[in-house]
Amino acid sequence: MKSLLTILTLLLTFRTHAQTSSAEILIQANRATLQRDYATALTLYNKYIVLNPSDFRGYFNRGTTEFNAEKYADAKKDFTKTLELNPKYKEAYFYRGKTEVQLKEYNLAIKDYTHVLSTNPNNIPFLKLRSEAYQANGQSKLALADLDKALSLTKLSGDLYKRRAELKAEMNDIEGALKDYSSVEKLMPRYKMVHYIKGNLFLQLEEVDFACDEFQEALDNKILVAQRAFDKHCQ
Repeated sequence: MKSLLTILTLLLTFRTHAQTSSAEILIQANRATLQRDYATALTLYNKYIVLNPSDFRGYFNRGTTEFNAEKYADAKKDFTKTLELNPKYKEAYFYRGKTEVQLKEYNLAIKDYTHVLSTNPNNIPFLKLRSEAYQANGQSKLALADLDKALSLTKLSGDLYKRRAELKAEMNDIEGALKDYSSVEKLMPRYKMVHYIKGNLFLQLEEVDFACDEFQEALDNKILVAQRAFDKHCQ
């Protein structure tokens, strides 16, 4: 009986030590990732996964490190493994979609983003990401629809207005782009490049006076790239 208790005690001690070691490895790996020492981080995540092959965190963290190191094919495999172990982990869909965009697998990225949006249709980050994937895939109208929906949920995002303005300009909706850039100007007052962009859009509408006003505003804010346009159209 005494020997049995001794064996159990040793087993528990070993297990506790192994768990502590695993936790320390994970902490060290995360720290190395934050320090952008990706080679060290990957080595540590490999060790953690060997010790904890059924813990989705090891695969997910290794995947994000691989993503940051631009090892996109490896990252995708790890995010896929993460989802096999934890199918509801939406962060893995987030990163797998971003990885698929880097791999130019736009339809797969759209599928991942849509999976999350099917249960959470008002998720603004995923609407934005799917819009980017649609745009990269040449599906501008669908990209615009996602940005429209995102902006219907929040009217105070200068970034969303900026993205929609860029998309509208690409779709040759110049007046729509100008309207959105005016919202960018209000919501992102430090983004002075907006005046140079608006100036060029006004030129497309042959509204030279308005264009010159914007170029002058850009120059007043030290946007030097506006000088050539001002000299050409406003002197």
